[in-house]
Amino acid sequence: MPNRTPAGSVPHDALDAEEIAGLLSDAAAVAAALAGNPAAEAACAGAAPDRDGLEDLRLALAVAAADLDDAIAEHTGISHP
Repeated sequence: MPNRTPAGSVPHDALDAEEIAGLLSDAAAVAAALAGNPAAEAACAGAAPDRDGLEDLRLALAVAAADLDDAIAEHTGISHP
């Protein structure tokens, strides 16, 4: 069954949204750890051509995680550090 959640809102289950936010944060940390590595930067350029390297990808992932955390807090009234 497709997710019929309106764009810009929290997915059906806030716990699923929290897991997604955690995954985004983890991916941002991995991108940060790999930033500057020539092979990793080349892989990023091939896999995410709209990004300007791994630092740009890290920032985009971190912003997405923060935005999702804000949406969770707005939806549930529960803030996360």
